[in-house]
Amino acid sequence: MTDKELKKLAKLVVKYIIEEIEVKELDELFAVPLDDPYDLLIAELARLMTLIASYEDSEQYEKAAIIKNKIDRLQKQIEKL
Repeated sequence: MTDKELKKLAKLVVKYIIEEIEVKELDELFAVPLDDPYDLLIAELARLMTLIASYEDSEQYEKAAIIKNKIDRLQKQIEKL
């Protein structure tokens, strides 16, 4: 297997893992009843922080920028509470 093929395979594995993490995090988010809006916002913020780190590690900077905007909006909502 060449280096180019190995890198392509690694990227596919990383993409699959990120998708699995996103699905599991959503499942966990909906499995735990969060009645307090503050707790819900904090949980979503944690999920987005994990997601942005994954995107930055895999050099998907466009997606990371979108998540950064969402994080900024969430932080403003949390400050208002």
